[in-house]
Amino acid sequence: MRTVRDFIKDGLMLTVTALILRTAGVYFSARLSIMAGEAVMGLYTQIMSVYAFAVTAASAGINLASTRIISECYGSRSYEKLDSALRSCIKYCFKAGLIVAALMFFSAPFTGNILLRDARTVPSLRALAFALPFISVSNAFHGYFSGIRRIPPSAATSLFEQFIRIFATILALTFCKTADVQTLCLVLVICNASSEALSCFILSAFYMHYRKKFPCGNHDISKIKKRFLGITIPIAVSALIRSALTTSEHILIPIGLRAYGLDSEKALAEYGIVSGMVLPILLYPMALLTSFASITIAELSARVSAGDSKSSIRVTVEKGLTFAVIYGIGAAAVIGCFSDSLALAVYRNREAGEFLRILAPLIFFMYLDHISDGMLKGLDKQNYVMKVNIIDAALSVVFAAVLIPKFGIYGFVASLYVCEFFNCLCSFGRLFVLVRPRLSILLTFFIPIASALIAVHLSCYISNLRVYSTVSLIMLAMGVYIILLKITGALRIFEKKPVITAERSPSV
Repeated sequence: MRTVRDFIKDGLMLTVTALILRTAGVYFSARLSIMAGEAVMGLYTQIMSVYAFAVTAASAGINLASTRIISECYGSRSYEKLDSALRSCIKYCFKAGLIVAALMFFSAPFTGNILLRDARTVPSLRALAFALPFISVSNAFHGYFSGIRRIPPSAATSLFEQFIRIFATILALTFCKTADVQTLCLVLVICNASSEALSCFILSAFYMHYRKKFPCGNHDISKIKKRFLGITIPIAVSALIRSALTTSEHILIPIGLRAYGLDSEKALAEYGIVSGMVLPILLYPMALLTSFASITIAELSARVSAGDSKSSIRVTVEKGLTFAVIYGIGAAAVIGCFSDSLALAVYRNREAGEFLRILAPLIFFMYLDHISDGMLKGLDKQNYVMKVNIIDAALSVVFAAVLIPKFGIYGFVASLYVCEFFNCLCSFGRLFVLVRPRLSILLTFFIPIASALIAVHLSCYISNLRVYSTVSLIMLAMGVYIILLKITGALRIFEKKPVITAERSPSV
């Protein structure tokens, strides 16, 4: 079992990496929107929605399965099994990646011409198919490094991959300024696919270095393979269903906007603003939650396997939920208050600021749902999470088909709220029933809301007195928010330690 110091160190490393990646991602989106235009962003988003489905088919469940299998071998000190376990994972990954790549390549004309109703997407879809085997194998490597508690190789590779993608894309777009929409999209996806392949080779080099630290041996991999497939297949099937529904939703959105009365280019532009500009900013602060949620999966799983007391697991869940609520409220207040400034600073687009302000309250539900999902997976309830996500995706498709033709892009906004609230309610409700966390409504909800409102209003008042940068005002609001939380005692729960009892962990 890792110490608190190790847990925090790994979490901080993942957080820093995720923040850099998110920052690079937002910068990348901003540069693309400026250099390529909103229409390219809309078409590129459609292409990537299909690509996301293919990536799901090629890699769903692989990271989790690889992490858990390697963690079990490493935790039981069966170091000689690590190499065999990873080789078993990689064989499955490579085969799955090749099969899905072939299907995507040969079905590209049907997908582009019939489903997306835009022949310009076909070359890009075919180019992206070549990245799928590399992505699948990379997921196995990432799971391996998580399992042996070696975060730096994964973090370094992810950073390098993002740097190469951004550098190559911006360089290529500089030489293709006057190209048409189809060519620009093809340039984007080729840079994307190339960076994925390079990332896989770098991870394999790291693996060859780390494997020398553990004894190797040939072992019967039949049990490992069965265990791997037992985790991967259910998640993959569920993820495929959800991804297919999500892809259908992204296909229906531009179609619905055209049915609402917009021309093709305007429909792609509005879709590109919400999906390609607004959502990346809403998800940007989630980097911190994503990092700790990923290591919480392994931590809670290990605690349950070790038979830790219910109180120990309950305290861990209480801290995670409290952090998600406090963090989500603060992020929603800051982004809602500075929506116009953020949109202008990042994208030079006022319309994006309007949608940022409208969607800012959604952050609270998104973040609480995200941490709840991570904890449920750590308690071996990943199948429940996938079922809820499938229902959520199905509802999204229905709303996209019904609301968008009648209300335009605001129908899409309404569907985001309804579906995210449903998903959050199901995940949080299941976690609450399972663990029974003891949360103070006053300290966890009302005081953070009041503190966040005071913090952002104080920043806005100061901004009216003198010109300050958006970044400095956001930092001021965050500082005041944390001070108020400290003064009111809302952060006291993080000093709480579990009571050691003979009570065993819940049956999950």
